[in-house]
Amino acid sequence: MPTRRSRRHRSSAFPVEPLVHLWLMRLLVSLGAHKEFIHPHGFSDDTLAEMLGLQAWIDPVDFEFCAVSVRNELRKLHKAVEMECKAAKVSECLARNLRRLSALVGLTATDCRILEFAVLIHTERVLDDAADWLGSLSSVKMYAVLAVLLGLPEREIRTALSASGILARSGLVSLDQSGPSRLQSRLTLLSAKFADHIISSDSDPVDLLRDAVSLSSPPRLEMADFEHLDEELSLLRPYLKKSLATARRGVNIFMHGIPGTGKSQLAKVLAQEMRCELFEVSSEDEDGDPINGGQRLNALRAAQSFLAQRKSILLFDEVEDVFDDGMGFIGKKSTAQTHKAWLNRMLEENQVPVLWLSNSAQGLDPAFIRRFDLVFELPVPPKKQRERIIRAHCGGLLSEPVIARIAQVETLAPAVVTRAAAVVNSIKGELG
Repeated sequence: MPTRRSRRHRSSAFPVEPLVHLWLMRLLVSLGAHKEFIHPHGFSDDTLAEMLGLQAWIDPVDFEFCAVSVRNELRKLHKAVEMECKAAKVSECLARNLRRLSALVGLTATDCRILEFAVLIHTERVLDDAADWLGSLSSVKMYAVLAVLLGLPEREIRTALSASGILARSGLVSLDQSGPSRLQSRLTLLSAKFADHIISSDSDPVDLLRDAVSLSSPPRLEMADFEHLDEELSLLRPYLKKSLATARRGVNIFMHGIPGTGKSQLAKVLAQEMRCELFEVSSEDEDGDPINGGQRLNALRAAQSFLAQRKSILLFDEVEDVFDDGMGFIGKKSTAQTHKAWLNRMLEENQVPVLWLSNSAQGLDPAFIRRFDLVFELPVPPKKQRERIIRAHCGGLLSEPVIARIAQVETLAPAVVTRAAAVVNSIKGELG
C-alpha cells in the first residue's frame, strides 16, 4: 500500500479568494495537477481537499477512498466554480494599486491580469504549492499554463511577457531565463517584498519600491566643500539643471573615487541645489540582506518608470555590483555584460537622470564608459578643503592648532571627518 503523505497545517489555506479558488481548480483539472493531488489511498494535501469541498473523502470511516470517484467529484466542483467565480476580482486594495500602476506606467488589461497572478502566487501558499505539481516549466509550457489559468490567448501572454513589454520594461514582472523551473520562480517580481506591499499598502505607487529604491537623506556637506571640483562642477551643475528643466533623456554621470571622498554627499548636495528628490537604488533589502546586481538593475528599471513624471534624480552607488561582478578569468560575465543590450539602451534613453558612483573606473567595459555624459574622479580634498570640512564639523570639539594638524593628513576623506564628528557629538555630554 502506498505511504500516505503527512498533512499540512489544516488552517493554512483559509480563507482563500474566489479568484484563487478558480485558479486552483484550473490547475488541478484543466492542467492535470490532480495527478499529484489525488493518490490511490488519499490526498497529498488534506487542507486543500477540505478547502475545495472534498472533506468527506478525508479519512473516510464508512467507505473506502476511491480515487476515480474523487476525480469525478472534483470535475463537478470545477464546473460549479467556473460558473460562480469566472467574474471574480482581486481584493480592493490590490485592485486600487493596480489601477494606480496602470495609470503610472501604462499597463494593459493583460499586463494587469499577469501582474495580479504573479503577486498572488507569491503570497498565497496554497496556490504556489498547487502550481508546483506541474513540475518544472519551460518558457513555452509556461505561456500555455498562464493562458489556461487566466483565460487569455497565449499570444497575448507572450507579448505581455516579452522583453519589450511594459511589465519587463517597468521591472514589475520579468521572466527567469536561467532554465526550466517552477511557475512561481519563473515569474520574478520587482523585489522580495513587492508582493506583500501591493496587497496591503494603499498608498503612493512609489512606496511600493521602498525595499528596492528609497528617498535619500539630507546631505551633511555643502557645495562649498567641493571647491576642489570647480572645473567638473562648472559643467555638471548647469547640465543637470538644463536636463531636469527640459526632461532630457539619457542623462548619466559617472563619479569615481576611493571610499569616503564624498561621492554620495555630492550627489545629495546636487539634488538639493536642483530642488529635486534624490532616490537611491538600495544595495540591501529591508531585512539587511544584500541585493544582487541583477535585482538592483531591475529596481533601477522600475524606478525609471515610477519616477518619470516627478522631478527627481536616481543615485546608483557601488556600481561594482553590476559592472565588475564577473570572473573574467573563468569566462563568467558581469551583470552589466549579461544585460549589455538593455543597459546600453537604458543609458541612452533613461528618463530620470542617474548618478553612478564607484570606487574605481577600472574593470568597466569601454562600451559603457562612452555612454556616460560625464566621467570624473573625486580625489581626497586638498589641505585647504580638509581644514574647512574639519572646522565645520568639529569646530566645537577641536582647537585651531589641532584642526590644522589633522588637516595635514593627505588621506583624510570627508566621510571619516563627518562620521567621527557625529559619534563624538552624540556622546559629548557624557565625555565632559
